[in-house]
Amino acid sequence: MTEVSQRGGQSAPPSNGAHWPFLDLLRLGAALLVLFGHTRGLLFVSFQDIVQAGLTTKVFYFVTGIHREGVAIFFAVSGFLVGGGVWRSIGKSRFNPQAYFASRFARIFVVLLPALALSLLLDGIGRSYLGGTRFFGERPLMPIGVTSDWTWGQMACNLVAMQGIFCKPLGVDPPLWSLGFEWTFYLLAPLLFGIGVARLPKSVKIGAAVVLFLGLNHFAGGILRWAPWFMIWLAGTLAAQIVRDRTMPLVAGLAGLAAIATGFLVSRFQIIPPFGTDLMVGLGTALAIANRRLLSWCPIAGSVRVGADFSYSLYLIHVPVTVFLGGLLEWYGWPPVLVAPGAAPYGAFAGLLAGALITAFSFSLVTERRTGIIRNLLLRKRIEASALTRSV
Repeated sequence: MTEVSQRGGQSAPPSNGAHWPFLDLLRLGAALLVLFGHTRGLLFVSFQDIVQAGLTTKVFYFVTGIHREGVAIFFAVSGFLVGGGVWRSIGKSRFNPQAYFASRFARIFVVLLPALALSLLLDGIGRSYLGGTRFFGERPLMPIGVTSDWTWGQMACNLVAMQGIFCKPLGVDPPLWSLGFEWTFYLLAPLLFGIGVARLPKSVKIGAAVVLFLGLNHFAGGILRWAPWFMIWLAGTLAAQIVRDRTMPLVAGLAGLAAIATGFLVSRFQIIPPFGTDLMVGLGTALAIANRRLLSWCPIAGSVRVGADFSYSLYLIHVPVTVFLGGLLEWYGWPPVLVAPGAAPYGAFAGLLAGALITAFSFSLVTERRTGIIRNLLLRKRIEASALTRSV
């Protein structure tokens, strides 16, 4: 969900300093899958309620039904970009905790805090002026489960990005749960990798890792809630090391893409639990991005990079924005019920997508684009504080 800086050994860019365009394609594609799925749920009836579905309808519901798998792609890319750099810098005894956490803090919170404010603002305006619509009069708003209630404890938990682990995400923006897991993995990675390279007895290492995992399991509420995502994140970390150390055959990368496609298909048949298809897609993504040739490929790379550069903002604000736009749509005459596919519903769907994309891009100009400024400010303050301490 987030992209990382290249300072402080925190990312895994190509060894020649170039840019991996395939990662941009994955980041943008995953964000769009999530946007498509949640937006369809706001407007359309479920596939089971369609009496006779044609090919177009089946394709539409398939593409808009794999949004959960889009999150699995995010976790693999995050592990590649962040986890790979952490492992490498710790292994070379070059890990700088202050620089790492300053970079991670800036990347997460420069977008998260304004996103929370925007979500609450849109919800407040909607409940005040659009309360007669389904989008703000129905709570929870299914199938996403949007609500308007929150507690001060829950708010504090979301402000420090621990939703999904220690508390529920704010009801106005349910997708925030995954950001809480990602932030937690960022915090755990230096500890876990540090244990791995420490000169300690193997039994001590295992014991320390077990304590970390038991703690995470306790707060996350069960192993299936966090372990598949962490496995995918670690697989992305491994992929970064493979790219650095060796050249994988292209067929391995293509096998990863095949695993992703298979996971998409299997998820729609619901023949295995969701965590199974999450792993298929996430581990397939990790295998694909372990291939240098595939990482260098991307059609219309320039346009894709523009989209990837605001994909984090899009992920964070797309639900409150589309709910608000849906309320406006109903206020101006849209039916107050879920509808079957048709020309007008497809047009409304495209309108909500366009509104979310435009809003996210505009939002990113004052948040996501400013990440480097805030990160450099934090690092400068750290350097100044260190110099002052030495002078004293």
